Amino acid sequence: MTPGSIYLDHNASTPVDEMVIDRVVDAMRELTGNPSAIDHPDGAAAAAAIERAREHIAKGIGARPADIVFVSGATEANNLAIKGVVASPRRLDNQRIITVATEHPSVLEAAKHSSPAEDVIVLSVDVQGRIDLDRLEAELKKGVALVSCMAANNETGVRHPLSEIGYLCERYGALFHSDLTQLIAYEKIDVQDANIHLASLSGHKMYGPKGIGVLYCRRRRPHVALEPINRGGGQERGLRSGTLNTAGIVGLGAAFELRQSRLGDAESINDLRDKLERRLVEETGAWVNGNEASRIPNSLNLSIPSVEPFALMRRLTDQITFSSSSACSTQSVEDSHVLEAMFGAGTERTKNAFRLGLGYGTTDEQIETTAELFIQAVADIRRGRVGSAA
Repeated sequence: MTPGSIYLDHNASTPVDEMVIDRVVDAMRELTGNPSAIDHPDGAAAAAAIERAREHIAKGIGARPADIVFVSGATEANNLAIKGVVASPRRLDNQRIITVATEHPSVLEAAKHSSPAEDVIVLSVDVQGRIDLDRLEAELKKGVALVSCMAANNETGVRHPLSEIGYLCERYGALFHSDLTQLIAYEKIDVQDANIHLASLSGHKMYGPKGIGVLYCRRRRPHVALEPINRGGGQERGLRSGTLNTAGIVGLGAAFELRQSRLGDAESINDLRDKLERRLVEETGAWVNGNEASRIPNSLNLSIPSVEPFALMRRLTDQITFSSSSACSTQSVEDSHVLEAMFGAGTERTKNAFRLGLGYGTTDEQIETTAELFIQAVADIRRGRVGSAA
């Protein structure tokens, strides 16, 4: 985080908790062995640390340790889930995939490159970012291999009804994959109760390290059969070959330990989000994107009439860290595909959208300061003043 700035980009990446850092550093110093080399003490110690982390993570999502596959992050997990299902010999007679227009690019692109175009069904959303369950069911009736629908959107925070989707998938014999990345730090989830067969998550969205993530792959009935997309030494049940990132895995396990004690504080984040939302709506005329839908507590996506997000970012660059769109698409300046799915391409609401992501470290004082800075910046931009607010 930039010294002195208010960090409101937790949807893109969370700060690593100090306890997690300590665990990672200790692992890097002490667990020198390759965890696959369990025939000597150093390798066995690393393997044991990995299995402890696997247990913490499994418990945190209502899974079994054997269901947890370590990967580099949610993008890899999403690709392994989607490509692995479609390539499985069990599914070669049916490669139809259902996903949603507001999904993360790693889901949309994986689906696009896994099945023939006519077998990829991309569900539209309404202006609140919600899917139509009747449309989903109608497609499921035609026979579907996999439904991939995220738990909560990374730009708007809009939740999807996982239990209802899971029920429909079970009824019609489809596998259900969900990207839990944005939800996992702030809400409880039980993959068994929601009938989720595959789930992705990433350490750096839940106060853990970057470069480590998990694919939950259900082993109990219905057992999910995946074809690996990387082959090699057969690590992680042959689904993800390569030497395991011991320190990263230990850090992710520590983040799950921390999560368990923090979940009760998510309501206070929701209160801060609502407070900031009310002030910006009342004093700038902002539109709240997804305001009538169910949202996770930390996310706020706004569009302010006649105010471009990059103008706000230039003025507030030294005071507030926030995002104009998904961090995964910042190499090209394009309107958000999420907002385009909700409001259409080229609309003012789509072009002027930006995201504020609160976190466990966000304070009431920071929210007050943020509101004042935004209100002043919007007023200055509308009066034609340019440059930094400093």
